[in-house]
Parts: sequence; structure tokens; C-alpha cells
Amino acid sequence: MYSLGTTSIEKLYTCHNDLVRIIELAITLSKIDFGVAEGHRTVAKQQEYYKQGKSKVDGVTTKGKHNYEPSLAVDIYAYVNGKASWEVSHLSYIAGVIMTCAEILYKQGAITHRLRWGGNWDCDGEIITDQLFVDSPHFELIM
Repeated sequence: MYSLGTTSIEKLYTCHNDLVRIIELAITLSKIDFGVAEGHRTVAKQQEYYKQGKSKVDGVTTKGKHNYEPSLAVDIYAYVNGKASWEVSHLSYIAGVIMTCAEILYKQGAITHRLRWGGNWDCDGEIITDQLFVDSPHFELIM
């Protein structure tokens, strides 16, 4: 139904192949359009996000999943009514699509890592409410 734009593709291609496969499948199945906000992140950018409280890791003492090359994490945004949206309701729907695609690809042997979403860090199925830190746009490979 949807496809990624050029900028989203460029950002996605800074990510691990497993993330590329997951996101490329998810965008074709999602009923809500989305884009890639970030793949690989420099340490300087990681420190900036840490200082702003947008991340729990500083990139120096603890390396973030975005700081690897290729990136082990991807951040997305919803694209609704012609503009970017970080509304939890939109991101939660997209997360369901992405997580389902990840599980299918993993079971098929098409990817080698499972995925974790920043709205359900503990992977218990209870989203948002039982998380100490909610990062709804964030998805990362479980290594």
C-alpha cells in the first residue's frame, strides 16, 4: 500500500539487514503510512539526546544501539494527513505491524534476530503503561 521515500530509505540503509527487511515488509502491509526518522546515530547526537532526556544511554559510558555501524536500532514516525506524527496511537498500530513482520521473518529464517519495541521494552505484551521509559518510535534488535 505504501512505500518509503528517498530520505527514509537512506536512513534505513544505515541499519542492520534484519531491520531493513522488517521495515521494508512492514511499510507494504501497514494501513498507516510511516517513515524512518533515524538509523545510525553519531556519539555526539547520542549525547545530545541523553542530555535532553530522550535517551537513557550517553553513547560513551554505554553505547546505544543506534551507535553501531550498521545501526542495531531504527526510529520511525507515522505520516498522517500529510505530516509527521509521533502520536502514541499511530505508533502503537505501526508497532504491531512491525513486530508481527519481525516475528514472521524470524520464524521463516529470513532474519536472525528478534525485535524489541520502545513501547514494550520487557516484551510482556502490556504496552506503554508498565514501562519506566517509553520510546514509541524506537525498535531495536535483541542481540
